[in-house]
Order: sequence, then C-alpha cells, then structure tokens
Amino acid sequence: MSGSFEFLTTGLLFSAAAFAIAVMLLGMEHRLGWQERSWWTPALWVHGGAALLAGLLTQQSKLVLVAVGLSLVGTGVGARLLKNFRRSGQLLLIANIQTTLYGLFWGIAFILLLPVSTPTRLLMLVGYPLVLVTLPLGLIQNLELWEVLLRKTWTRPRTSLPMVPRVRYPKVSVHVPAHREPPSVVIATLDALARLEYPNFEVLVIDNNTPDPALWKPVKAHCAHLGERFRFFHVEQMTGAKAGALNFALSHTAPDVELVAVVDSDYLAQPDFLAALVGHFDDPEIGFVQPPHDYRDWETSLYLRMCYWEYRLFFVTTMVTLNERNAGLTVGTMCIIRRTALQEAGGWSEWCVTEDSELAIRIHALGYASVYLTTSFGRGLIPETFRGYKRQRFRWTYGPVQEFKHHLPLFLPRPFGQPSALSPLQKLHHMNHGLAPFLSGIGTLFAPIGLAVLCSMALHQEVVQLPLVLWVVTALLGVSGIGFTWLLYDVAVGCSWLDMIGAMVARQALGHTAMVASLWGVFTERIPWQRTDKFKALPVGLVALHSARTELLLGLTLVGAAWAVGWNRAPSGLFLLLLLGVFFQGLGYFAAPALALLAERDIQAQQPTPSFNPRPVWVGLATVGLLVGFYRLRPPTPTISNPQVLKQEQQVARPDLLEPKLLEPPEEERDLAQEKRDVPRPVANPVRRVQTRHLLKVVAKKPLRIQPVEAPPAPPVPSPPLIVPPTPDTFLAEADSEQTIPMAEDCYDPEFKRTDYRCRNRKN
Repeated sequence: MSGSFEFLTTGLLFSAAAFAIAVMLLGMEHRLGWQERSWWTPALWVHGGAALLAGLLTQQSKLVLVAVGLSLVGTGVGARLLKNFRRSGQLLLIANIQTTLYGLFWGIAFILLLPVSTPTRLLMLVGYPLVLVTLPLGLIQNLELWEVLLRKTWTRPRTSLPMVPRVRYPKVSVHVPAHREPPSVVIATLDALARLEYPNFEVLVIDNNTPDPALWKPVKAHCAHLGERFRFFHVEQMTGAKAGALNFALSHTAPDVELVAVVDSDYLAQPDFLAALVGHFDDPEIGFVQPPHDYRDWETSLYLRMCYWEYRLFFVTTMVTLNERNAGLTVGTMCIIRRTALQEAGGWSEWCVTEDSELAIRIHALGYASVYLTTSFGRGLIPETFRGYKRQRFRWTYGPVQEFKHHLPLFLPRPFGQPSALSPLQKLHHMNHGLAPFLSGIGTLFAPIGLAVLCSMALHQEVVQLPLVLWVVTALLGVSGIGFTWLLYDVAVGCSWLDMIGAMVARQALGHTAMVASLWGVFTERIPWQRTDKFKALPVGLVALHSARTELLLGLTLVGAAWAVGWNRAPSGLFLLLLLGVFFQGLGYFAAPALALLAERDIQAQQPTPSFNPRPVWVGLATVGLLVGFYRLRPPTPTISNPQVLKQEQQVARPDLLEPKLLEPPEEERDLAQEKRDVPRPVANPVRRVQTRHLLKVVAKKPLRIQPVEAPPAPPVPSPPLIVPPTPDTFLAEADSEQTIPMAEDCYDPEFKRTDYRCRNRKN
C-alpha cells in the first residue's frame, strides 16, 4: 500500500506541475505572441519542468520516470484526438485529466491510511460518491469553457455572411411576445424593427394575459400607426406562457413565410439583423441561426456591469464550443428558425420553462444543423434588481433539468435509446447542458460534509499533519487556476481584471440559486413561468436584502460554525485545510447580499434624492458587535434578594426616581383633552386589537411634562409620547392636526387596563 501511495503522490505532484507549466505556455502564446517552432518544444518544457520539480520534492527518480512515461502516452493519444488544438492546449487538457485521476485515487489511499477514528474516516469517504458523479461532468464542462483558448483552428462557421444583393428575399415573420410589459419598452422594440433593412418581413406582436388595458392598448395603437406590416394580438386566458404565445403567433403567420424570427419585447434589433443572417438559410440543412445575448445601458452601473460580464462568459466560450460540435442552442431572442423545421419539431414546448434551448434538441434530432454567430445584432435590458437576476437564473437552470429528464431516451446509446439523427457528440453536449447544473447543486454538499468531519476531528481530538507535497499541489493548482481564469476573461471575454472580479462575484452570488433550481428540477415536473420585469425598479432600502436572506443566513452559519469549531484548538494540518474550505465557502455566500445592496445603491442613485447608502449598514453591524462585546465584558450587577431594600437604596441614590405627579396643563389643553374624552371609545375585542395595529399611528406633538414631587435640581423629564388611533371619520383631519393627548388616569387598575387602549399600548 505504501509503494502505491508513493507512486500516486509522485504522479499527483508531476501532473499538477505539468498543468501549471502548460497554463504558462498558453499565456505566452496569447499574450506575448510566442509561437511553437516544433511539436516537441512545448512537450519538452512541460514534461521536463514537471519531472524536475517532482524529483526534487519526492526524491523518487524511478517513480518520476514512470509518471513521465504515462504522460507521454497520454500526450500521444491527445495529439491524435485533438488535431485542431494548440500543442500547449493538448498538454493542458492531458495534464488536467491526469491531475483529476491521480487526485481521486490519492485521496482514497490517503483517507484509508490516516490514523483517525472510524466515524471520521467514514465521513471523509461519504463525499467520494459525489466526486465520482461530478468528475466526468466537470471534465466536459471544462472542455466547453476552455476550448476557445485551447483550439487553434475552427471548422464550422461562426461569423455572418457578407451582405450582397440577393435575387430572392425569403419572407420572415418576426414574433414579439409580451406580457405585462411597459408600453414604452415595447414601442421602442417595434420602432427598431420598423427600421430593419430587409424588404420582405412582417411583425406579429402577441400580448398574452395582460389584464391592464393601459399596458397593451398603446402598443396596439402604435402597431396600427406603423402600418399593415405590423399586426397586434391581445389574447386572454392563454396557457403555456411565452411558448403558448409563440405557438399562437405561428398559427397566425402568413402562409408564404419561410423563416420565423423571435425578438424579446425589450430588445432593440440592429437594422441589418435579418439581412446579415438570412444568407445562412440558403443551405437547406440549416435549421436555425442564433446570435448571442447582448445588453445595453450597463456601463454606468457597477451592479449591471458585473451582471453583464457574467452573462458574456457563456456566450463567448461555451456557445462557441457547442457550435463547433453542431450542438448550438436557441436562446429565446434574436434567433431565426426555418419554419418547416419548427413545424416538423412540433412547435414550441409549453411544458418547459426554457422552451428555446429545448427546441434546439428536437431540431437537431430531426437532422437539421445550426449556426451560432459571435456578432451581436440586438441588445436588451438586464434586471435592475438582484431579485429579478435570481429569478431569471432560476428559470435558466431549472429548464435544462426538465430537458434532460424529458429527452433522456434521445441521449442514450442507440441500442437503448430512442432513434434520432443526433451524433454522439451532440448527445454528449445536449446531455451535459441538462446535467451541468448538478455540479453546483452537488458541490454545495461538500460544505456540510467538511463541517461534519471537522466536528468529528474536534470531538476525538484528532491531529493529522499533511505532507508537504499536498501543500505544494494545492498552491500550484490554485495559482495556475487563477492565472488561467484571468487569461480566459482577458483573451476570450475581453474585460479588465476588475471586471473579471466583478463577474466572478456575480457568478458566486447565483451559486445558491443554481443549486436550488437544479435540485428542484429533479423532484418536480414544472414551475410557473415567471417573466423578467422590465419596469423601472423603485428603491426599497434594506428590504433589498430580503432577496438574499437565505444566502446571508447560510454564510453566517458556515462562517460561525467554522469559527466555533476552530476556537478551542490551534488549527493545523488537515484540520486547518478543512476549516479554510468551510470558511471560504461560507464567505462566498455573502456575495449575494453584497450584490443585492449594490443593485439597491444604483437604483437609489437614479432617484432625485438618494436616501440609501450601504456603508452605514456595515458600520451599524460593527457597532452592534462592539456593543455586544462590551456588554459581555461589563462587571456583573450585584443581586439583592429583598426588593424593599433595593427600592430604598435606589431612592437614596436617585431622589429623582420617586413617584412623579402630573402638572396641570393650560386651560386650552384641558378643553381639548376633555373633547377627546367625550369621543366614544370602541369596545375592546380581539378583532379591534388586530385592526388597530394597521391604523396610522398619530404621535402627540405636545407631550405633557412630568416633574418630581419635591423641587429637584434635575430638569423636567418629558413623558413618552402616547399613541391614539383615530376614528375612521376623522382619520385625515387628525393626521394633519396637532393634538395633546391626556395620560390615562390609572393604568394599574385591572378593569381600566383591559378596556382602555392607551393602557394596552403602554408597556407597564
């Protein structure tokens, strides 16, 4: 067992070093323009450097040679399978796979050899089934995300065709679904469509289930103003949400239409939208063409800027990879679909909340191809609130899980699955699109498992020192991972390192939402379709944190639990590594409330008089913490068992605490008070008590003055303001007038206290 463990340790260190060197070479190619002169130069750098580091740290030259030999075999296989990849990209993928495999088996051997109790060992092994499930999905997801950097040549088109005069312009029907949208937003979308530089198209606006005529009638009037090319439909009691509206539009499309375009009601299409994309359909095998999502009006808002770069990562990396495998997706807007392909596939699926990407599976299963373009042809709006951002991502995560469950027979191998025209790579990528959310869902389970291991180690007083090799591997993978992420955002996404940090924070803020949506999709069949709100958001102050209350609670729980577990012992070795893992995972949950506060700050900044600043929130929390700490450190108060002695001592120390008496108010105030007494009091009952809580509370602006019986040196002490709920008849009048409210005569009388509302509102 020890010999195998030493080999796994050497292989793990070698592969981690090879991955780090491959990332460095890839960065030199993209950033410094370094070109490989021969196929063996990058391989020599990677294998030579990794072997040198592994030999110095392990002093196992024979085992290092074995690891080098296995890596060379993998490199040869990768060179044959990945012919269109850069040499450094091939080496990076091979090193990533080797590191994953070495780490998996090394972890099992390490746990089995640890001198720990049986409960601790079993808790450590509980997480390994989760690792086995996520391992292949993680490798596929990394390939989809990284290929844009690793690949050297591309075979499928991803740019628009040159716009040349055409002999024939196929008719396009542009469908614009709308539901409870601001009329100004929809009208701006229609005005942009009216400026399309294409001679043969129609526009169908389908307003479904909008109850307020003030929202859809201006759009209807504007369609009539734009001319006969624009047709408006207002449909009530329509089922199927957006998919139902699109199916309705398809049934009312002109008979001579060949192509169907979908544009969301907030997107402003560019004039060349149709002219630049229609040429792809000259190939009869093309089923749909999809440009990326793009957004506008995000440059001046920090919150919207973070969301924008988080959105962009998927469309410049994963979608490009899917297009190369002919497994692209329709993403719901700015897409053009061949009408025959749409009808042969059965139209839009009303059971799926992501009816757009689900349609791509059925079109590909019919044998049609697709094209994804990296050029933007229209821009929409980003949700202004974190609540809207979360709701949108919940739908985008829940829908692919629905797709996977529904189309699983299409993804299985031919003897076991449903026959279709899907290629093996198309099946793999479409299946991964539905399974990828499970990575985030399952990944969150490692935090409670790690916390349970920490508790078991603390309970059994177990100390496990980690080998130096593990710390070196962790440092190599951590630094190279950060470097590769920066390279991905810098080269592929095209943003600065500050925008990269903002995008990563926004992505982290949605982690819990993606986890809940993926698990919810497993155990439920469907959810109500919720649109993305396009109305201007109003400021709500600290109520904005309500949208991130779960993440805030989880973050406080994990950070507090890590602090509590590690408080009574000096963390070291494995305990320290697990403690840091739980702590930083808990810290990641705070990204959600931070993003919610940033969104609220930007909304407040758009108001004429901003009234919210998140900085006092953190100052207030820090002040509360200091006060709590001071309270815990204050000396204890002496306990006196005899209340009469305590009262006498208080009277000697503070004569101003003697029983006060009321001063006579001025004559005009006594008359006003007598009028208030003459108002009939409502009969006390439980219903009335509940109702009075919701009435407007009018506070007396002239409270009665109270002073001690004997002439004290202290100044008069004002009595606390009393609250009187007005009667419905005088509600508005009393709210605007100054009132002097008499004090209750005797709130200690049981009968009077039960019937007089002023006594019930006083804490006596």
